[in-house]
Amino acid sequence: MGWIIAGAVLIVLLILLLCNVTVIFDFRGDIYLRISYLFFTIVKIPAKKKKTRKKDKKAKKAAKSAIKATEAAETSEVGGTASESEEVPEKKSGSNSKKTEEKPEKKKTLGDIFEVVKLVLDSLGRPLKKLLKRTRISHLGLEIVCGGDDAAKAALNYGRMNILVGNALGWIDSFFTLKPVDDLHIGVDFQSEKNIAECHCEARLTLIAALAFVFTLLGRAIRYYRSHGEAKSAVDKFIKK
Repeated sequence: MGWIIAGAVLIVLLILLLCNVTVIFDFRGDIYLRISYLFFTIVKIPAKKKKTRKKDKKAKKAAKSAIKATEAAETSEVGGTASESEEVPEKKSGSNSKKTEEKPEKKKTLGDIFEVVKLVLDSLGRPLKKLLKRTRISHLGLEIVCGGDDAAKAALNYGRMNILVGNALGWIDSFFTLKPVDDLHIGVDFQSEKNIAECHCEARLTLIAALAFVFTLLGRAIRYYRSHGEAKSAVDKFIKK
């Protein structure tokens, strides 16, 4: 019976690890971003504004009135006791007071910063490349209408935009796993002076891939930290105050 329960727990954990973290991005004048896992929303932009209840409004009004009443009472008391107050001489600390000994801080040099940067780059390079390649971008849609001050500038903007979008898609495909684009339209409006752009896409990454990235990153950082004495001393300077 115990083996059956353990097996069921492992299967559930495996299913959870293989589920995707989904990122939905949409730009139509305003940015909309939602990061979710299963049925749970982790991040949402713009966030929903909570409606203020009537009880909260009443409580705020009562608190404000109480603060005003206490301030009025304090001012009246200060006015009555101002004439009776006498100056009290301040006690000077004796010469025998002990001074706290401060340890001299180790100065951080440009070489220390360079060693920390090398540690970060060595630890982050390969894991980040694998993480990006395991990220699948789908449902990519892009609609751009080019304009300009006159017809010639609008035509130039149209040509430049085609080159820019082509290079951007090639760059995205080289780092991520880009699925076929759903909708791509680049047009020109000779009567408009502005460029109008709308974009939407969806990115998916399994939870196990994200955890593998974190553990690989930490493992590489620890190995580099232990095997390079200069990086170790540089990190110690930044950690210790």
